[in-house]
Amino acid sequence: MAKEVMPFGMLYKKMEGNKYVNVIDLRNDLIDSLVFCDAISSECEKNKELNHKNQLHFTLETDSAGLYGVKVEQGSFRTFEHLLDESPAIVANKNFISNTIKDLFDITSYLHDKGIFHICYSPSNVLARKGDNSVFLLFHGSAYQALKDQENLYSESVSFIAPEVLEEGVFDARSDIYSIGKFIEYLYMQSEIPFELKSVIKKATAVDPDKRYQTTEEMQKDITKRRNARNTITSTLVALAIAVAVFGLYFTLVPERDDIEYVSPASESASNNSSHEDDGESLDAGYDSDFEMGIEPDTLTDKVDDRKMKEYNAKAEQIFRKRFSREAERILSNIYSSDRMNSTEKNFTATSQNTMEELVRAQQKMGGEAGIPNTRSQVIASEIIDQVTNRLKAEMRAKEAKKDEEQP
Repeated sequence: MAKEVMPFGMLYKKMEGNKYVNVIDLRNDLIDSLVFCDAISSECEKNKELNHKNQLHFTLETDSAGLYGVKVEQGSFRTFEHLLDESPAIVANKNFISNTIKDLFDITSYLHDKGIFHICYSPSNVLARKGDNSVFLLFHGSAYQALKDQENLYSESVSFIAPEVLEEGVFDARSDIYSIGKFIEYLYMQSEIPFELKSVIKKATAVDPDKRYQTTEEMQKDITKRRNARNTITSTLVALAIAVAVFGLYFTLVPERDDIEYVSPASESASNNSSHEDDGESLDAGYDSDFEMGIEPDTLTDKVDDRKMKEYNAKAEQIFRKRFSREAERILSNIYSSDRMNSTEKNFTATSQNTMEELVRAQQKMGGEAGIPNTRSQVIASEIIDQVTNRLKAEMRAKEAKKDEEQP
């Protein structure tokens, strides 16, 4: 295992007997300090009493020269700095960031209840367990408040330390809130910070502690509230956009009414005059409809069986409904997805237009193959689209509600 650089030393695995163990070789300048050695010995005793799933435990390693390191409990861990350097795209994985933030709030609230403050949530001082990337904390900064030079203690991690800790050596829950805000900001170093988190980070990292969140619970609730508001607004905008698209599609599919020009019947006097002018002969005098249409009298009895025709039409419509329902489900599902919800308005509008055109093509093609008049297939397609749209919208709202419950 490669060595992991942490503020207090180097974390790595070494062979001990027939198994590997986690050890940290402490920095030489720290173990040369009696104040530091007393502080880490005291924390080691208090560490035994901490019982939280995200808390790591350790024991001191000494030799004839004195303290040189610590042995960390079993497991496979790496710093978040190493994790994100090695796999930067992991932040895009579903629930990675929300789970990470939730773990941080859980362990921090637990520590605060016991009067313990972590102080430094730098990516090199927060560990992730290999496999599920759960958060783990080890050394807590409040145990080392006796060291006057906090900047030297945390070395390259000072940008994650609250100003009052570095300048005055004082801290409280708001100091941890500052550092957590910096850590969340770091998670998005290679991507755009979501809008709802920007104001949270800004407040959490305010220079004046009084302008920050006063407790981790307050910060956590604000994140949840803003995420819920974002999801509600997004869902509403998507629903409205889809409604507009479907509304437009409805008018595209529903057949247009042709205006029929009616001719007023001739007056009785005009008819009489016409009769006199034609020497008493009517316009249809001697007209044989069967003969003129080329129908022989013998074939008039061979009429189409209306009942069988109705059965045929019903079967054709049944086939069309089944085929078009499957196609509408596939096409409309492209709109009701997380990717489309988070897309830009321009992209979403383009997708909606393409969806409308694809549905129209499917209706015309399948209606023609089923032998259904175009006007009838348009009406049926509109009904199916409305049903599928309402169902997909309900499923999307249910998924968003479930996601909100899972997020911190």
